[in-house]
Amino acid sequence: MGGASYDRDVYSSSSTGSWSGSTVSHKVLSKSSLDSCMLPTDRIIESTAKTPIVILLDVTGSNIAFARIVYDKMPMLYGQIEQQGYLEDFDISVCAVGDAYCDRYPLQVADFAKGAAIDDWLSQLVLEGGGGGQFCESYELAAYYMYRNTRFRADAKPILFYIADEAPYDTVNPAQAKAIVSDESTFNGDPFPLLREKFGERVFLLKRPYNDATEIAWSRCLPSKKYQQIIRLGSGEERSVVDLILGIIALMYGTRSVSDYKVDMINRGQDDERVRSVTKNLNPLEKSLALIQNVSGLDALKNASKRTSSPSKRL
Repeated sequence: MGGASYDRDVYSSSSTGSWSGSTVSHKVLSKSSLDSCMLPTDRIIESTAKTPIVILLDVTGSNIAFARIVYDKMPMLYGQIEQQGYLEDFDISVCAVGDAYCDRYPLQVADFAKGAAIDDWLSQLVLEGGGGGQFCESYELAAYYMYRNTRFRADAKPILFYIADEAPYDTVNPAQAKAIVSDESTFNGDPFPLLREKFGERVFLLKRPYNDATEIAWSRCLPSKKYQQIIRLGSGEERSVVDLILGIIALMYGTRSVSDYKVDMINRGQDDERVRSVTKNLNPLEKSLALIQNVSGLDALKNASKRTSSPSKRL
């Protein structure tokens, strides 16, 4: 699908003015029925890249604007990763999540793609705008799918982003797993430990404020033992979601510090308010990563000391 270049006329990526959904995304993301290429059941989505990127969009009514933001800014997201050298070898899969208890299309799955081919998949998304109003969506079903139905090369370091506002259900419904993930599936547990294992703990939630119950639920799913995996977006910060994805990628793969990334944001025209809010959200992650590196360095020194102080063995 598509070629390697990724040029598309989109609305300005600057942070000035208010956003209510661009003409481009409203025109393109207007499908009411799902193409068979996006159906999830019994599919394997495979990446041959060093860094597969998965973006899981909540497309229920309360969160649907984020899907339009991601569509509009995808060329910028892809182009910045490539041009700034945040990653050398990557591809992207953008998938959609709804509520399997009430929506027609609770999981829409795109293959991993590069460049303009991403648009071919994005244009197939159905922004159903559903959801059941019970403070939960089927994020756990998407987690199980990504654990079970993705394939990466042996040295891959994948990363996954949820863009959501509600909570996952506590466990996977086995009937839904069988119907949506695989005809052979009988799983009925908590899939998030499996997901974190598959993605090497590189699982992040970019979350709009909703209520305390959803915060508690996600804290159980992403316990943040190593570093902050839940990024809470304040009111009015919705448009910073792609800036945050880029910043997290740059920090996680060691190609930028927060101060370096701040310069990148300024150079691409983001205003002072956007730069401040994004750097504020990225600072805790940078501190946690620095602590991990310091601990790893101390452990390496201790191990080296033990090796040099141990008596040599006779051959």
